[in-house]
Amino acid sequence: MTDGRDQTGQQGQQYGGPQDGRQQYGGVPQAPGAGPDGGAVQRPSRGFEIAGFVLSFFGFLAIAGLIMSTISFRRLGRAGQPRGLSLAGIIISIVVLLLTVAFIVAAIVGASTLLETCADLGPGTHVVDGVTYTCS
Repeated sequence: MTDGRDQTGQQGQQYGGPQDGRQQYGGVPQAPGAGPDGGAVQRPSRGFEIAGFVLSFFGFLAIAGLIMSTISFRRLGRAGQPRGLSLAGIIISIVVLLLTVAFIVAAIVGASTLLETCADLGPGTHVVDGVTYTCS
């Protein structure tokens, strides 16, 4: 019994036509920010950006911070998002790595100088130019 009448016997309008206010092709309206294929545009996560920034302060962990900040910098750049924290992570990582390497080089030079001095002086406690060396 498909004569177009509803349960009360009155002639009803058929669904899907432009007269009932629905879209003609039954499509769902796109959400704001939806991409051209109908899917939502995903913004990159800020997790890499934050983790890279935090790791950039910790010696050799700054290598991981540099990598994560660089990845984040590129992803956010492609998405057109602000990337200041990523840039700060990159800069801080480079500075911290340079300072860490300089500290290690200074420690190695100091240790080798001490070993040379002790080799020259021999075992015992020695005072040279106001500096006390304890060699074993």
